Amino acid sequence: MLSDKSVYRSSKALGPAYEHPEELSDDSIEKYLRPLVRTEQRTRDLQRFLAAFDNKHTLAIEDRLRTLKAPTLVVWGTDDIYFDVKWSRWLADNIPGTRRRVEFKDARIFFPEERWEEFNKELRAHWQAAQQKVA
Repeated sequence: MLSDKSVYRSSKALGPAYEHPEELSDDSIEKYLRPLVRTEQRTRDLQRFLAAFDNKHTLAIEDRLRTLKAPTLVVWGTDDIYFDVKWSRWLADNIPGTRRRVEFKDARIFFPEERWEEFNKELRAHWQAAQQKVA
């Protein structure tokens, strides 16, 4: 993927994680991937991380999530192929500190990069509301 960035953007790699993979710059791909292969240890760490990725960890702490009162914002892309939008509803329903749940229509998992202006607007509003309640 580093030698041919079109592979990263393709449906065989991370293309489906983006709403508009064709707009992802070669420089961004370099910044994401290069550190992961800088050493053999980093590559092994990534492999271990990917192999261990499972929602069982979230489900294992479900009881603790039900007591989380920290101001929580749940933001989700409706077209995410990895995490169905039903999980955003599950989180919002199970975290008592949830103040708001936002869906970005047609967005995918990397929406904070692609729709950074919309995401930052939601995040700033959340932080400001949380700070006002503390003050």
